[in-house]
Amino acid sequence: MSVTPLPVTEHPALRNLPTAEPGAPEAVADRLLELAGPDAARLVGQLLAGGRRAAEATLAGVLKRPVTETAAVVDCLLTRTPLLTGAEAVAVILAQSGTRTVFGYPGTSELSLCDAVDRTQGVAMVNGRGDKESAFMAGGGSFLAPGRAAAILHGARGLTNGAGAVADVRRNEAGTVFLVGLPSSGSARFLPPHGEDNLLAAIGEFTSWWWQAPAVPAGDAAGAAAVAFVARLREACRVVRQAPYRPALFGIPQDVAEQRWIPAEALAEAPTPPAPGLPETEVVAAATGLLATAERPVILVDDYALRHDGVREGLDRVSRALGAAVLQVRYRRGPMLFERLRSEEVHGFAGWLNPYSPAHLELLDRCDLLVTVEDRNIYPRVVGPLPECRKIALNTDPAKVEKNEYMAPDDLLVPGDPGAALLGIASRLEQRGTAREQWFGPEVAATAMHTPEPAREPVVAARQRIVDAVAGLLSCWRNPVLVDDSQMFGGLLSEGYDGFPPGLRVFGGHGGFVGGGIPLATGVAIANPDADVLCTLGDQAFTNSFQGLVAAVQERPRITYLVCNNGRSVSLTKQSAASGPEWFGEGTRPFLHNVDDFDYCALASSFGIPAAAVEVPVGGDPAAVEEAVERLSAELDKAAAVDGPALIELRLPSDPDAWRGIWVTQGFETQRKVEA
Repeated sequence: MSVTPLPVTEHPALRNLPTAEPGAPEAVADRLLELAGPDAARLVGQLLAGGRRAAEATLAGVLKRPVTETAAVVDCLLTRTPLLTGAEAVAVILAQSGTRTVFGYPGTSELSLCDAVDRTQGVAMVNGRGDKESAFMAGGGSFLAPGRAAAILHGARGLTNGAGAVADVRRNEAGTVFLVGLPSSGSARFLPPHGEDNLLAAIGEFTSWWWQAPAVPAGDAAGAAAVAFVARLREACRVVRQAPYRPALFGIPQDVAEQRWIPAEALAEAPTPPAPGLPETEVVAAATGLLATAERPVILVDDYALRHDGVREGLDRVSRALGAAVLQVRYRRGPMLFERLRSEEVHGFAGWLNPYSPAHLELLDRCDLLVTVEDRNIYPRVVGPLPECRKIALNTDPAKVEKNEYMAPDDLLVPGDPGAALLGIASRLEQRGTAREQWFGPEVAATAMHTPEPAREPVVAARQRIVDAVAGLLSCWRNPVLVDDSQMFGGLLSEGYDGFPPGLRVFGGHGGFVGGGIPLATGVAIANPDADVLCTLGDQAFTNSFQGLVAAVQERPRITYLVCNNGRSVSLTKQSAASGPEWFGEGTRPFLHNVDDFDYCALASSFGIPAAAVEVPVGGDPAAVEEAVERLSAELDKAAAVDGPALIELRLPSDPDAWRGIWVTQGFETQRKVEA
């Protein structure tokens, strides 16, 4: 496992600096620079990265002297410190901003960036053993806290290799900085082969922000350019920490990274903190007024909302005050497992929104005010037609509401943090004394899992026992995190979500990138050593991402990979069968089958990862199922006890009967009453 990053005060030069004895500021500054040696510029840069006052306070703590004395020491350091390289400036700003792990696959143009990060206290440099893998790991490392991880990518081959990862990280809304080491500015006019014209502008379409540093200007202009360079990097670190969370691209030519051209004083101004994104008071008040007059409100939540503090409490308080129904969007094909609310958290929570349920359709028909929370995909194909009543949308990304086309001119959009908005609405409703009975009946929650394609009882029971085994593992962990990269298996697990432990964090694949799960989950585990991580993935996802296991072996985080091998792409087989017998012979031709003799356990073992296989005959003899599930539970417990990564291959039938009811082959947009 990587060594835990040290704070700047643990730098040997600071630890060996004489304390308590007063001395001339010049002498103290010179002694510090002498002790730091070749690392002097980077060390002073890191002291200053939080601004001048932070540097004075840090030195006061180290020297055990008043801040009034250390202010003079900082003055001396500003005039005596050598210039920083561009790479050193990048490293210290990342560390100051809260980035704790940087993933990279060192190459030529970005080698100085990797070296500078590796020498900087407070941030760990991890070889991700691949550019795509490093980009995914940085995204996963930032799931629990935006900006906690970053990646260094080679430009252009590394960034083009990782373009899919960058796009997937954006779709999954992980705020992380991607640093791109570009060819030297003097070589730009001769590119390709080592670079591409307009590379950052093109890949920047997948991000919320990008900037490419120009060549270092000559003469007096270099000072202003250094200030601009620092300001733009701080901006990148800030925007990835502001909702809606998105990645940012920061391009650095090799010569800009390696040259000493940034004076310490360019770092002396305190950075601007991320904007809180609070909703406007007047808009929250207007939303409260609409809710207070509604008789049959329904609140529809997308799982993106659950990334925000206060959402669960706010939903609970609002639903209690209004007697409102709270439902959550359920994705029925593609990736299907995402974090979900629980009835013990939110009083009015009635489960997944289910267009197959007559009770849910009636609920929407009777609804007189629909509230959507952090909508990303609330459009007819996913949720069916929405009611014609008035609507309120709480959202950090208003463009997503607009693209879903359900807001009328007199509807209300509440931009900003949805947790803050819900808590503000709840407080106002409570101050009004609003307290209503629940206006909907228990049949809404009871039919949340109703399907026109029910599976046989032995199949349902076997699938539930598999969920129980997974839930048993997660329940034993203090900080469980589940990262899913599957389709049918994720749908199976989502059926039994109520069995999962409270506090579980779940991150599914909104980008639909089959093959991102291993590096995403590995990034979560490496960047968050206090988390216990389970990565559930399909067989196709494993074959497209097992390179990510290399970094897991290298860093040895606590992570268990659970691979569902059902012999073929069951979801696409079902899709093709629904489209007609001419499509792949209704799945009988081998086009959608797994590779013969591909051994998941043997491959993992060859990496040095303990691995085991368990076959559960879903739909078969109940006694055989129970025995197999007991073995699965035992293997999960053994895997969790491994000091490092472990893998379990879960072999399930490819028979469509075992998967009946999972994966919808049609959208919900075509009719109000959805039939089988």
